[in-house]
Amino acid sequence: MALEQYGATLTWVGGALLFSGAMVASLLIFRPAHQRLRSLESAARALAAGRTDVRADEQGHDEVSALAHEFNRMADDLDERATALAASDKARRQLLADVSHELMTPLTAIRGYIETLAMPHVPLDGDTRRRYLDIANRETYKLEAIIGDLLDLGRLEGQADRLQIASVSVEDLFHRIADRHHPVILEKNIELAIRVDDDAEEVLGDAARLEQALQNLAANAIRHIPDGGRLTLNASRDGDRVRILVQDNGPGIPAEHLPHIFDRFYKADGARAGTTIPSGSGLGLSIVQTIVRRHDGEVRASNAPEGGAVFEVWLPANNDKSATG
Repeated sequence: MALEQYGATLTWVGGALLFSGAMVASLLIFRPAHQRLRSLESAARALAAGRTDVRADEQGHDEVSALAHEFNRMADDLDERATALAASDKARRQLLADVSHELMTPLTAIRGYIETLAMPHVPLDGDTRRRYLDIANRETYKLEAIIGDLLDLGRLEGQADRLQIASVSVEDLFHRIADRHHPVILEKNIELAIRVDDDAEEVLGDAARLEQALQNLAANAIRHIPDGGRLTLNASRDGDRVRILVQDNGPGIPAEHLPHIFDRFYKADGARAGTTIPSGSGLGLSIVQTIVRRHDGEVRASNAPEGGAVFEVWLPANNDKSATG
């Protein structure tokens, strides 16, 4: 019979066809998947070696492509974290360098004058000795101010202190500013203009910290207001926030310095055209920005068209008049 006669041959032919089909299927289906798996493995090894820019091939619509997509998403996340860590490390190094420089300046002055006073072979009259001691004393206060501001900024940024959020009267804040700087305002014959709109009377925040921020802004403005000048403190409503404006009619801030005005140790006084007023620690405006941000607010610096610097602070308005401060 035909089956008996050709059975063995058909079996071999069928086996050969099955083997050939399997080989073709392997080449057409499994080989590309295998290659993508090898590519994924290579990318994983590169990522483990620290190359966060490597990505796997996501072509296809199978499990391998899904795995490659998840791998790439993980690599993107790692890349972002690595970039953030590098920026943080750079900022830490810069801060360390800035702190070292700022602390060395008064320390060098203190050491120099003390060493001079301690030299037995250097004749110093009473007035010169008192003048040297006074300079060393002023540098000591400057050093204490820098260290105090650094500690305060560290507590604010690290959120070591808990804000006592309550209703705060903007008018009370303005009057405390006026009371604190009253002697200088009288001495320089400064005109103080205060205005608080009816719908901007209260904000939500920590009264002590908000006063600290506004006092810093006011002190910065008063240092640059010429004799007979003007200091403006305004509060107006802006949606669900209160806009507080602190404006002076001093020399203003050069445009190229405005983007850096809130940077640590940025000498705002040095950026004021023609000013010879001694600068502070260089941390005051950084502290202002940190305080405002912790209140979910915003602070900006600009120059008024008519001249002078303008600082604007946006803080959450108190919409619940039953809140107590």
